Amino acid sequence: MIKGIHVNCTKPFLYSNSADEYEIDDFEVFSTILSALMWRLFNGPIKLYTDDIALSYYQELGLTDIWDDGIDTETLKNIPDSINQEIFWAAAKLFAIRKETVPFAIIDTDLIVWKDINEILSDKTLACLHRENLDIDCYLPYDLLKKRNGYKVDPLWDWTEKPCNTAFAYFNDPEFVEYYTTKAIDFMTDNVEYPMEMVSQMVFAEQRLFSMCAKAKHIDIYSFLEDPFQKENEIFTHLWGTKSIARKNIHKKNELCIILEKKIKREFPNFVPQTAKLKEIFEKYR
Repeated sequence: MIKGIHVNCTKPFLYSNSADEYEIDDFEVFSTILSALMWRLFNGPIKLYTDDIALSYYQELGLTDIWDDGIDTETLKNIPDSINQEIFWAAAKLFAIRKETVPFAIIDTDLIVWKDINEILSDKTLACLHRENLDIDCYLPYDLLKKRNGYKVDPLWDWTEKPCNTAFAYFNDPEFVEYYTTKAIDFMTDNVEYPMEMVSQMVFAEQRLFSMCAKAKHIDIYSFLEDPFQKENEIFTHLWGTKSIARKNIHKKNELCIILEKKIKREFPNFVPQTAKLKEIFEKYR
């Protein structure tokens, strides 16, 4: 069985929304539940790396039991102030990856794995959801990336290597984990100039470095999907694009929540909301 990990750091949300209190949309509550429970059903235990603010939020919802391998709130406290978590909104994932013991899979809370993938990964060193094309706007050439003074790239990196979508990523090489996270954290450290679109810096540190570091270490990466829109896909659902639409359209939001609520009820009929707040969320979409 493969350990799964979820990561949720509230700092990027609080920064980008200028908010004093943390909250997530109802569809994110549903997707988090479904992501954790489906992983447990087919693939192994799952652990949450988070901070005290999110922990309190999950406790109020009565969700802490969905992570059967426990909740770690110490690791994210060690993210230094020299990393701007508004620019590097997924920095917490790198610190969680660095803390874990292989083999493990990191799974975004908006990604659901519907099947047993233990056998597929049994002989794999690294895996990702799919590769991405370098002509996507967020993947900037080296000279357009923001960098601190004195930053030096690894001469072994191949800048033609296609990035990996790491909404799902599997690690089974401790030396690679050390190398990749060290390089990613080094790039983020004291790198404080804001990009125009708030995406390019983080996807370089997380997704592009994943593939370039693997190439430098001569490690093959298994990609589950050949294309992000691949129709022949019964293993994964990634709600990234759907969430963006739902946030802009109340009808699409309600539709997504209804679908996810019904899926939880169908797949996990014994799952019962334990708090008034969570019961209210479920009942809203029945």
